[in-house]
Amino acid sequence: MAIAEAMISLRPYDPIRRAQILGDFWKLSKNGKTLTLEVRTHPMGWELRAMIGLEMQRTQVCKAETEVLTTSDAWKTEAVGKGWA
Repeated sequence: MAIAEAMISLRPYDPIRRAQILGDFWKLSKNGKTLTLEVRTHPMGWELRAMIGLEMQRTQVCKAETEVLTTSDAWKTEAVGKGWA
C-alpha cells in the first residue's frame, strides 16, 4: 500500500511533541472484530501497531519509510491469509 493510498504522512519523531499517532494504514474485519494497523512516530523512526480494539497484537519499530511499507504489506497479507477481509 502506498503512503498516498493510506492518506498518512510519515512525519518524523518530534522530541518536543514526543510519540504521536499518525493514523491507520489499513483496517480488516473478521467475526465482528476489526484489526487495525496504526502508525506512530518513534525516536528510532516509526512504530507499527496491529490492534484489535484497544488490545495490541503485534508491534514493530521501522527505521525507514520503505520498511514501514513492506512490513505493512506483509502483515496485511498474513492477516488476509488468516481470514481477515
